[in-house]
Amino acid sequence: MSEKPDPPKIRPENLQVLAHFYRGEIYRSAVWRTRLDVTTNWAILASTATFSWAFTNDAEAHIIFPLNNLIILLLLCIESRRYRYYDVWWTRARMLEGHLIVPCLNPELNLLQGNWRETLSNDLLLPTYKISFFEALARRLSSNYIWLFILLFFGWAFKVYSNADHDGDEVVSAVEFYLACEYEFLHPNFILLFQMGFLSAILVFLIIIWKRRKVTGEIRRRDPKSPRWPI
Repeated sequence: MSEKPDPPKIRPENLQVLAHFYRGEIYRSAVWRTRLDVTTNWAILASTATFSWAFTNDAEAHIIFPLNNLIILLLLCIESRRYRYYDVWWTRARMLEGHLIVPCLNPELNLLQGNWRETLSNDLLLPTYKISFFEALARRLSSNYIWLFILLFFGWAFKVYSNADHDGDEVVSAVEFYLACEYEFLHPNFILLFQMGFLSAILVFLIIIWKRRKVTGEIRRRDPKSPRWPI
């Protein structure tokens, strides 16, 4: 079997174009990375305001925690959409780093695979997302938002616990905690099931999607079983 011929070398004038293109992709990824941080800051600020308002108001203030969960979920969806755009620019930059800069640093290192020139040129002609929305959702959830949801859940539980009628006992019973979950016309079952179901759904989703990650641009641990890069 004849070996596949090496692709023609890139001309020096084209290398200058690729250098400027690389700088442009780095700038794009930096801009979208900043947008990701802005959305995360909004989520942290909303959570902080929730704790501040809930623990400085009356007993029924615990309802702010389930409402804030919905706001944080909306911000998570917005950030996941932004992450998909960020991954497009950063993956292109990583491809140039892997196929141009690495061979310059170590020409004898055989790590690369695939027709990267055709892949990159096709992506420039018809840009596409590199990951699905649900995978982006899982990435942002596992990085930041899962801790916010857990913190909000325990904050809600502590607020309900502190508002429960102890009847002189030092420990709040399950019945007392259940009754303290009530909010005006909302039955305790509704609020309790919503809080438990919401956090359970988030955790189940994270576990299911965890093994399906295909992100190529993000910094991550390399698979010890793979001798080549996934780019």
